[in-house]
Amino acid sequence: MKLKEVYRVAEGARVREEEFGLLLVSKTTPALALNDDMKAVWELIDGKNTCEQIVSAINAQYPGSDVESKIAEIFDILVKIGLIQLVKEV
Repeated sequence: MKLKEVYRVAEGARVREEEFGLLLVSKTTPALALNDDMKAVWELIDGKNTCEQIVSAINAQYPGSDVESKIAEIFDILVKIGLIQLVKEV
């Protein structure tokens, strides 16, 4: 993940609100439960926000945490399993 990259949700990925957070399903992966931290990141992946904007927004919610490295890890996982795709680098 680079801070100037923009990602979008991959075609076919769907989410449903559950008691525990979000349930994410797609044609290419089994169901994945997203806790509140991952839910906050997921909701900002819209094809418009840069990774830097996402890091900034999450950092505002969880000040003092190592947000950037955690988000980079989340993005790496979501890219590897095909749930998000790179749109562009600005």
